Amino acid sequence: MGQQVRRELRTAIPLIANMADFNYEQAVSLRQAGFTGVYHAARLGEGEVTRINLEKRLQTMEAARRAGLGVGTCVEPIGPEHSMEEIIEIIIIAREARPGFSGAMRRVTLPGTALDKYGMLGETRIALIVAVVRLATSREVPGNCTHEPNVLGAVSGANLLWAEAGSNPRDVVNNTEASRGYNVARCRDMLVDAGWQVLEGPSKFC
Repeated sequence: MGQQVRRELRTAIPLIANMADFNYEQAVSLRQAGFTGVYHAARLGEGEVTRINLEKRLQTMEAARRAGLGVGTCVEPIGPEHSMEEIIEIIIIAREARPGFSGAMRRVTLPGTALDKYGMLGETRIALIVAVVRLATSREVPGNCTHEPNVLGAVSGANLLWAEAGSNPRDVVNNTEASRGYNVARCRDMLVDAGWQVLEGPSKFC
């Protein structure tokens, strides 16, 4: 799939994979298929809320770096029940991953799930955490993201927003661009509204 997408893209546009854990040999295959980098995160509650061991996440990030892939990550998915100590622990893990971009994302509550009882952070709270991530992250990390896109997050230091189309695990419709998803033009408008200069051209984050 990656090879087919790569053929359709202008050569300067980076192709980023967001997928399950993988080993070094699989990372090399991704690179050979034309991927520039991967998104991978050590999530809050790893091994407890999820069934994935934290060490497995870290091994995947290292495999990507060894294969020459850029790594993007994020402090996520943050809910009201998470303490500042828990959040800081993941911020440090993300920082030490030497990513092309980091940032923070709140968990979107899905009614009827086990985590529904905790609710969801407001945009003001997640914007504060986005600012903390930016301050705690090296200047060598150019990208700081927030998700889902919002102006308050961009004002707080997010210079990277994600447009979405197709399926979305945070949505109940098949084509999220008709619902929760934000297109490129809307993300650009948010960044401009927040005072960012939007540059045209391929990303340098990975």
